[in-house]
Amino acid sequence: MLKLGQFARVVLRRQTLPRKPRLSSLPSLTTTRALAAVGISTTLIFVTSLAVARSGTSYAGPSSKTSLSVIHCDSGLDDEEDGKGLGGSGKFKRPRWTDEECISDKVLSSGPIWFPANRTGIKRCDALIVSANPESEDSIAVYFPDSSDSPDDRRSYLALFDGHNGPTMSDILCDNLIEYVARALSELPSQYEDTSDISGFIDLHDSYSDSSDNVPSNNITPSVSTHSSNPADDIITDTIKQAFKEFDDALIDPTEVLSSPNESKTNAVRSLRYAYSGSCALMSIYDLDTKVLRVALTGDSRAVLGRKIHTLNGSDNGMTVKYEVQILSHDQNAHNPHEVRRLENEHPGEEVVKNGRVMGWGMARAFGDAAYKWSIEVQEKLYEKYLGDRVRENMKTPPYLTAEPEITATKIQKGDFLIMASDGLWDCLTSEEAVGLVGLWLSTNSTVVYTDNPSKDFPKIQNKSISSRPQDSSGGERVYTRDQLPLKIPLPKDSAADGNDKTPYYPWWHAQKRFVNKDDSAAAHLTRNALGGADGDLTEALLSLGYPRARRYRDDVGVIVAFF
Repeated sequence: MLKLGQFARVVLRRQTLPRKPRLSSLPSLTTTRALAAVGISTTLIFVTSLAVARSGTSYAGPSSKTSLSVIHCDSGLDDEEDGKGLGGSGKFKRPRWTDEECISDKVLSSGPIWFPANRTGIKRCDALIVSANPESEDSIAVYFPDSSDSPDDRRSYLALFDGHNGPTMSDILCDNLIEYVARALSELPSQYEDTSDISGFIDLHDSYSDSSDNVPSNNITPSVSTHSSNPADDIITDTIKQAFKEFDDALIDPTEVLSSPNESKTNAVRSLRYAYSGSCALMSIYDLDTKVLRVALTGDSRAVLGRKIHTLNGSDNGMTVKYEVQILSHDQNAHNPHEVRRLENEHPGEEVVKNGRVMGWGMARAFGDAAYKWSIEVQEKLYEKYLGDRVRENMKTPPYLTAEPEITATKIQKGDFLIMASDGLWDCLTSEEAVGLVGLWLSTNSTVVYTDNPSKDFPKIQNKSISSRPQDSSGGERVYTRDQLPLKIPLPKDSAADGNDKTPYYPWWHAQKRFVNKDDSAAAHLTRNALGGADGDLTEALLSLGYPRARRYRDDVGVIVAFF
């Protein structure tokens, strides 16, 4: 049996509603990074949320007292000047924002950085969540094995959960799904561990689908639409699929409620609280022995791989480092032809997909959302007796949604990096832009990533990296356009000239994509460039928006970047 290490959870959350603490003892962020730099890797770690308050910013960094650092929206005037003191005119003056520091710097520097032990095959892992909701519906969990706990444990797990209808489902997935899948895989006979015949990229189907690009461009390596010839690979894939489905089935099962004639409304509501919430799930599993990375997706999050290549440049050494993109998951939404065909085949004659939505939702697969899975009879009983939802008029032949994931596998090479993100990032950046941006970040931070002795070298190298950030000819912060990203085939300078760029938010902001390279975390680097990039004023404005207005201009953004 796989023995999971002790649990340590990193929590970044706006304190709005009382919730059970996810950490009994929270070290400071500095301590967390120091532990990571030393190579602490025996933990299953959770990153749950970070949010910006309506008036200023309010966020809870990890601390033993879970105290809040609050920036108040104040007028900056004393009572007499404000008209509130004795003898004042009584006229109210609009408060001013008096914080002297940038919100973006506080928010984007709050994510954890981990240096797993050498036996994981992962050199470094960065993560960040920035919320647009009062409480983030995105959450992240990672697990790195430790030989002292289980010598046979050679798999690392990275998981991102993008919830909707509240964080209830994404929270329970964050707390449990990695362990559930890991235990299922650990129970397989040893003969199903060898998948060494996997080479290149193995895809489940041949339809490329990207929310920003329905046709692969020159930077994207075409998927090999074949399956592994090794039966072990099919067994592992089927085991992961089964674990996902079993977990979802258990959470939405209404049998206990409906089988008891005297069940109270209170117990029914509490029993079905997960069923009415929903979440996407993106999980990556890396096996050090076989160098195989499996990516399982339920929903519309996305994983992409950046792979280093060398091209001739005519310089003294004659070579330049560029990156190509491998798509490791296909967005499961109404823009994916494969998903549309599946739904049409399962529900012939019904208008399941309409106006770019699946039964009104953005994704075609999800955990929870039981109102799209339960039979009509079950929904009617719950509606009549237990405060359930009314059956939707277009509901004819449920289930319409499923938690079954699609799974891809690829052989990892030294120097590869993995990007996992929720749709909040992919609504701002294309897959190619994301890979190019991490490649740009590596041009000044590779020594921080690939240091041999993290505990000794990390602080020194990090400070050196920060001091040598790119500047323009005038000494200011250097700004990059899309065509300057280190990709195999340069992108057009402006996204407006790129027919493949369908990302909606930059046009909605009336802004051009211009990028910077200034963060010491790859996850923060991606998030900053997704939310304004070189336009620091736009970034500050977006992060200053409070809920619910913030949801008009951005979504929760969850990002993991892992370097191999």
